[in-house]
Amino acid sequence: MHTETTYKLAEPIRKTCDLFRLLAGHELLGLAPTEIAKGLDVAPSWVSVNLPALAAVTGFVERVEGTNRWRLGVPFVRISVTVAANLGQAKRRLDEVSQRYSVPL
Repeated sequence: MHTETTYKLAEPIRKTCDLFRLLAGHELLGLAPTEIAKGLDVAPSWVSVNLPALAAVTGFVERVEGTNRWRLGVPFVRISVTVAANLGQAKRRLDEVSQRYSVPL
């Protein structure tokens, strides 16, 4: 009998993951701190404390130059680009194998 394990994620980790999901799609202009606070349902102080720290320690978020807006940082986006490239390469290999097997005898 298979039982599914459920995990409880620590609130700060969950909130940080929510932040990444919120910022996804806003790579050009980013989001204002008030938009982030509202989107995450956190106090503005959470944004003003955690985003600069996260930017300094991981680079996973960054301030949009010349503004007070935030977006996903280059290291985070590079992870996404790497995954997309690897998936594309795997698809090409699968297509090649499928093509070889689809030739009639």
